[in-house]
Amino acid sequence: MVRNGGICIREACIRRGGRLLYDRFCLDMRAGEITALLAPSGSGKTTLLLAIARLIPLESGVIERGEGGLSFLFQEPRLLPWYTIEQNIAIVLASCMDKAAAAQCARAYLEKAEIAHLAGAMPSAVSGGERQRAALARAFAYPARVLLLDEAFQSQDLPLKLQLMAALEHMLSGENRTAVLVTHDVREALCLADRVVVMNGTPLRILRDMRVHQDRGGSVRERYLHLSASAADVEELLLSAQA
Repeated sequence: MVRNGGICIREACIRRGGRLLYDRFCLDMRAGEITALLAPSGSGKTTLLLAIARLIPLESGVIERGEGGLSFLFQEPRLLPWYTIEQNIAIVLASCMDKAAAAQCARAYLEKAEIAHLAGAMPSAVSGGERQRAALARAFAYPARVLLLDEAFQSQDLPLKLQLMAALEHMLSGENRTAVLVTHDVREALCLADRVVVMNGTPLRILRDMRVHQDRGGSVRERYLHLSASAADVEELLLSAQA
């Protein structure tokens, strides 16, 4: 039994579109840590998130999650256009708290995401970055121990990407959440994660499983811009694996 929000993947076989993406795949993710998954485009990283979320079945094997629920943050904000920003957050809380508590929780997480002033705005009236901040606030507002992020910052330009990464780090601080981050950005993985798992092949296999030892005292921007040596090492590993 997995406890305290950890994730345990044992002998998992996952097939999509006739392709075997994972064959007896094993990986444990510690509770309270951010694990980044790096692999080539189209190789099956998102598929693994969907399997962890129990949105697609396994052919065999098992994926266990500790108690505490799950939130999913996608590449697109996926806000309901007929609800305000605050209502988009409060609506996902209807199953676990009353209306007044949901509104209060929504406002609190909008404050953490630094968009409290947009609570009454419609999604169409705010920028793409603000919509993604709202999606981030919604994912955190739901009382889940596990947070899955599927390339949540991919479509943003660099300044906005760094702002969103900083918002994610700020919201994770002080909260005992287990986060799984799928990304193509090696610097993003090294900057945010406690652990980076590099995968390649069909089916996917783990090439490197590395702990990230870094001083989180600096800003996200500073760390992102000063990871050239570590990033180059991981990028070279990915390139050589595909050669």
